[in-house]
Formats: sequence, structure tokens, C-alpha cells
Amino acid sequence: MIKPFSLELYADNDNAKELVIKWLESKGCTAWVNPDQYGIDLLFKNPDGEYYSCEVDVKHNWKGAKFPFKTMHIPARKLKFATDNSIFVILNSERSHLIMLHGEDLRKAPIVRKDTIYTEGEYFIEIEISNE
Repeated sequence: MIKPFSLELYADNDNAKELVIKWLESKGCTAWVNPDQYGIDLLFKNPDGEYYSCEVDVKHNWKGAKFPFKTMHIPARKLKFATDNSIFVILNSERSHLIMLHGEDLRKAPIVRKDTIYTEGEYFIEIEISNE
């Protein structure tokens, strides 16, 4: 079962896109919100002029600087955005720290099935995270 779209959760997390745009711009990129509301969240051009895309997520159970788990789970429905030129940026609850994952790494990761507070048996991409 896939988590149904929630306008309330979307609105609560939407400001994370602007934070990631600022972060990308601090790295010399030009970034903007994707005009396709059904597409990946952000588009950006790196300092070398190459175009990329970025999916943004907030992990509300991650508090503080250190990611507290050995694995991160990204909904498998987001695999459609995992390309060689995509990144996934995951922010902590306070939006003070992030983890960046490359789309190609998500494509190589195993898929697991788990229950969440919203769904039963949803499929997720499981990424091992080094906490060092």
C-alpha cells in the first residue's frame, strides 16, 4: 500500500525546498523549484553548467545533528526520480542538517517492505548510512 497524498504534510514540509535551494546556491549552483508539480522537487545547474534534479524529504524522526539509524528508508515510489543526474536530500526534523544521496545509489539499493504510521506493507529503498 502506498501512502496517500496529504496536503497538510506537503504544506508542512514545503519550506524544506527553499532551504535546499539556498544550500545548493551556497555550493555555486543555480537552483529552482520544478514547475512540474508532479515531477521531482527541484532542478539545478552546477557550477560547470551541468543540469541535475533533486528530491527533498524531511525525516521527522531524525532529531539533532547525527542520523540515529543504520539505514534510511526512501519510499520506493520515488525510484522514478533516481537517475544518474539526480540527488536526494534528506533533512532532519529541525532542518539544520542533511544527508545527500545520489540517484544511482538508490537504484542499486535493496527494496524492503515495512509498515509505517501511514501504511502497511509499503515498499522502501533501504540505504545503509555510515554514522561516523
